[in-house]
Amino acid sequence: MNNKIKKLIPESLKKILKPVYRKLTVEIDKEALGDLQNYFNLDRKHAVRFLESGGDLDAAYWFCLNPKTEQEVLDFYARSPFCIFNHVYWHGSKYQKNLREKISKIARSRILDYGGGTGYLCLKLARLGMEVDYADVYGRTFEFAKWLFSKKGANVKMLDVLKDGITGRYDTILCIDVIEHVNDPQSLLKMFSEHLNPGGELFITALHPDVSEYAPMHFEIKFDPEEYLKSLGMENKEEFLWVKK
Repeated sequence: MNNKIKKLIPESLKKILKPVYRKLTVEIDKEALGDLQNYFNLDRKHAVRFLESGGDLDAAYWFCLNPKTEQEVLDFYARSPFCIFNHVYWHGSKYQKNLREKISKIARSRILDYGGGTGYLCLKLARLGMEVDYADVYGRTFEFAKWLFSKKGANVKMLDVLKDGITGRYDTILCIDVIEHVNDPQSLLKMFSEHLNPGGELFITALHPDVSEYAPMHFEIKFDPEEYLKSLGMENKEEFLWVKK
């Protein structure tokens, strides 16, 4: 569902619609389900239960930690096991599956998946023979992605964004449902433009994030991201897709 539309829906109605929307639009990926059972040593019943409640558990864990500083926010992502279940479940939605299919057809040459999470998008692109770098903060989700790439025999370079930084140049940069989680989105957009080759593509979502009790880890973007991208020499070609002039 488009985030601009989400903002128009009252919170009380969101609470009623959320489980119905999920059941109608989410189909859990069988391969990913098996991976979670293997990684966490869970039976199918408990793995499905964690998947279906991962988003709520992730939000509850955020409220328990109540992070205020940038380091505390990073600690949340490093420690929470629920992010893994939340990501896998969300990526099972029709919207996300269609988005990933679109990306697999548009992405080209050297690719950076910034905020690669559980690593399944990198895995999909690597299986198509593309050169992919995975970048995220180190923590439990990072370790899961590392295990996943090893288990599947995927040739994906992993970057800890705090330790390694981003030094290469890319033909495609992916930032899928990530920018709403960072404290300084303006600097992140500038970094993307600096590391894209001329004519390079930036595929980015959540420029107008949903900030609510169901997604307390989302931060509001307090500037016009589209205008800022244009000021960086980026041209909007279609929904989510920007090209460096």
